[in-house]
Amino acid sequence: MPITVLTLLVACGGDSTESERGSEAVEREEMIVVRPLTSEASDEEIVDHLLAIEASGVMSVELSRHFPELARERAYELQRMRLERKQVNDGQVGWKIGYSRQIDPRVSIDPVFGRILASNVYQRGQSVPTNRFVNVPVSASSSGQSSEKDLQALVEAEVGIWLNQDLPGPTVNRDDVIGAVSQVGAVIELVHSRVRPDGEGPNTHNHAIADNVFHIGLMFGEKRAYAGEMDWPTERVRVEINGETQSEGRTSSIMGRDPIEGVVWLANELLKYGYQLRAGEFVITGNLVTPQVIGLGDSAKIEFSTLGALELRVSEGDE
Repeated sequence: MPITVLTLLVACGGDSTESERGSEAVEREEMIVVRPLTSEASDEEIVDHLLAIEASGVMSVELSRHFPELARERAYELQRMRLERKQVNDGQVGWKIGYSRQIDPRVSIDPVFGRILASNVYQRGQSVPTNRFVNVPVSASSSGQSSEKDLQALVEAEVGIWLNQDLPGPTVNRDDVIGAVSQVGAVIELVHSRVRPDGEGPNTHNHAIADNVFHIGLMFGEKRAYAGEMDWPTERVRVEINGETQSEGRTSSIMGRDPIEGVVWLANELLKYGYQLRAGEFVITGNLVTPQVIGLGDSAKIEFSTLGALELRVSEGDE
């Protein structure tokens, strides 16, 4: 039997009441109905659930509770089904890589990929609305940071890479990628997990895959032509929230080397699931910094050593 999204949050372990939550979130909840999951739920039912919690802007433990050992192949199939449902009126324009930051080479990483639709790309200078942000009880904040903002996203600083050639795996190497890159640029990605852990532990990477690796939206900075000349080991970035520096990083942390290595990995990984990188697409190669909370009225700025700066502001209302 369907239940409202507000009831779902309580059933899924949320600890906020309607009176504690933002009016925008409440308005959205009144229009959306969500079905809870069971351990026998079909892929279609899971996708229905994921789309509903995304549309309502709430977090849910249903997927992690009933499918704690979600297999990677099934997670990518859920991601595909979910994005195909959204692509009825919206086309895929790019790819994203998650969990690609490797600061210590002794610590292994397990990167994953997600998809980016045209409607998720905000224009530079555009105010970003909160209609896709997530309503987060303070105790459930996935950033570990306290915030009085109800509707939240997390700001990540990334590098975007644009392709002018196809890159079919499984033997793509660095020279192949460098020869296929037309432009590079700074990217702000907005993310937040909608799939909440069941208990104290984190979600698995496979839960993140089903959630399209937490993607909310992104904004590009100025693009620059690329012919293999970037000094990736020295390229740094800092993130400011409301004018104050909060986090710094470097591009050499991607895959323990640089963003080019991220595209090499993605090109070869996609073939396992029947996909390939194509000319005209872009790839955002992974977060370079500690993610920072942003909400209504906030501004975020990222500034690279040579790739330039980019700023966004969060406003009320729809797109």
